[in-house]
Amino acid sequence: MTLTSPARGYPLEWIAGDAGTMSRWVDQFRMLAEHLRALRGASARATGLAGMGQAVTSVRSDAVEILTTIGSHIALAQTLSSVLSEYARSHDDHARRANALVEEIEAAHAACVRLSVASDEAGRRSDAASDSDDRVAVQESEDAASGLVSEHRRAEHDLEDLWARYEFHFQAWDEAYDAGVRALVGDAGTLCTLEARDLLDELLAADTPAAVLALWLAHPELQAELIAAHPAVLGAMDGIPVAARVRANQANAEVWIEAARAERALEPEGSERAGFLTREIAYLRHVVDGSVQLYLYDRVFSRIVEVIGDLAAVPQRVLTYVPGTFTGLGDFYGGQVQQIAGEIVRAVPGTLAFVYKDGLFPGETPEVGGADPLRIVEANDQQRALDAGRQLARFEAGVRTDPLLATAEQDAFGHSWGLANVTSAEVAGSEFDKVVSLSGAGMPPEWKPDPDTAYADFSYRDILQTGQDLGVVWDGNTPRSNPAFEHGDYYVGPDDEVLDRADNGSLGRPTVGLPSDYFEVLTENHNLIATDDPANRDALQDMRKLVKE
Repeated sequence: MTLTSPARGYPLEWIAGDAGTMSRWVDQFRMLAEHLRALRGASARATGLAGMGQAVTSVRSDAVEILTTIGSHIALAQTLSSVLSEYARSHDDHARRANALVEEIEAAHAACVRLSVASDEAGRRSDAASDSDDRVAVQESEDAASGLVSEHRRAEHDLEDLWARYEFHFQAWDEAYDAGVRALVGDAGTLCTLEARDLLDELLAADTPAAVLALWLAHPELQAELIAAHPAVLGAMDGIPVAARVRANQANAEVWIEAARAERALEPEGSERAGFLTREIAYLRHVVDGSVQLYLYDRVFSRIVEVIGDLAAVPQRVLTYVPGTFTGLGDFYGGQVQQIAGEIVRAVPGTLAFVYKDGLFPGETPEVGGADPLRIVEANDQQRALDAGRQLARFEAGVRTDPLLATAEQDAFGHSWGLANVTSAEVAGSEFDKVVSLSGAGMPPEWKPDPDTAYADFSYRDILQTGQDLGVVWDGNTPRSNPAFEHGDYYVGPDDEVLDRADNGSLGRPTVGLPSDYFEVLTENHNLIATDDPANRDALQDMRKLVKE
């Protein structure tokens, strides 16, 4: 049986850890931070390389991508080094000393138990001897009993002293542990009870979302405490039910707002970056008041998953919507990419939707939440899509562990490059009941249609369809070229008369005589399919009908 301290209820247990090993890791993290700083300097210099060749352009592009993310990695390495260094000192000062007392306390406790039994027996013998006429025997019995009682009291006093020392060191270590966790998760929230902290340790050590869920459901009495104390951890942990993650991220939003305010104060007034941060703050205020629900958010790594729908109800269907090329966080802040998911949730009762973006999208400029049209070729990178598909498959596995969502129909919509993400997730093992292409880019060579999945494409005559007709998109493996995807005729856009007036209707023919706004209309049509604009009503009606089937 595990002993507990009498005053504070601390368990008598060996506190794991080795200060020497931790010190070596501190050195490694410091060295990593130095190397990353050197890489940042080299990348900054590389952005200024002269030349227009493909190799030089690629180097400059890679350097810019490094610069947009490396600052957070340097900060993380420095934080890990600092936190681990402080914890190692505390472990050496307190955990080591608490550990040294464990065997002493166990021995002292055993001695107290033994002396308690012996003194009780001596007392009974003394009581029995008191009726004897042998005064010497009576005195000897009383002396023996008195001696054992005194020895027992001294042992209890010694044990109390040991427990007091143990509690002092255990509490100091425990506070250092909590301080370290708060520093790592960026949360100055409520301290956890020992039971909640133990559950957090088990959750962090769990190998699968299913294991996380089992632990979470087994301790309903600790859930609110953990969300209050460590929302940053729970708000990004696969296996935690969707509603719990949303509550955690609602709490996190206050911290994110303060961080954005502090960063905005350092930016020049009127700069693109300052405007981007201002839009982020406005968006996160909606998260705080509950009108926006976030399943995942991490601006540094361009990660966001917004939930649309009633989390208190059991959904009949779950829809994952993946937006297209150039999508940045700014598109979420402005509400541009939530339109289709929002319309389906509104028009088809029983639908819960996730608007998904986990990491950099092709052509995205994360520092200002915008787009770089010159990087359109990234949308044709099949390996990039396969990597993103594996991440989406992990997301799907995590979401579907939620008991409220597990039995619902699972559908996926992909606009433009978003379809490549969805079909790559199928390659990685995800299964959907319906996959809907909204002028989708294409499918990787490894993709094979699932016979149990319904596939459909909805498109206008647009810029991507034109490229697909030329065979320059996804090696020709596109929704309209693959018989797995059902589709009707192209929808008619509001300005299609511009296309109809063109002397040459295909980029595969000479373009002499094309109207000046020809390509503008093609681009607008490509964007229109992903909106709730009244001009898109026919496509929206067909989408709603398909989802209801």
